[in-house]
Amino acid sequence: MGKIVSIINSITRYFVNTIMGVMVVAVFLQVLFRFFLDQPLAWTEELARYLLVWLTFLGSAYAMSIKAHIGTEYIQKFLSPMANKIVLSVAALLSILFFAVMIYQGYLLSVRSMTQTSPSLLVPMGYVYMVIPISGVLLIMNVLHVTWKDITGKE
Repeated sequence: MGKIVSIINSITRYFVNTIMGVMVVAVFLQVLFRFFLDQPLAWTEELARYLLVWLTFLGSAYAMSIKAHIGTEYIQKFLSPMANKIVLSVAALLSILFFAVMIYQGYLLSVRSMTQTSPSLLVPMGYVYMVIPISGVLLIMNVLHVTWKDITGKE
């Protein structure tokens, strides 16, 4: 199971890096055309905005896999090993509950938004919002994996 999660997280990291690169190019083109050529490109601003949304959600899923989110490590130092496992389990269950709501509501939002298109790119907005349920699935997968590793010490 750990190998599959690792492969999925590697793919996610690749997508996050690619999105970041495309976003940098889009913003660079926007600055170049707006300030040096005095002909702003409308689509670059919109593209950068939607890429930032995808970068944020996928980046948070990847950050979960490497334990880069804020935590309660200070409090955990003072707990017994058993209490620490209980706190980790409760935090994981609450997180999974939130991510399940995120998947459900994000899916409904993306389906409802498929008929609405973006102004410049003419992309259905449902594709922009589809990252919410996708990242919710990745977040649940990573919470389960990280919590399992923390509690058992095994992959």
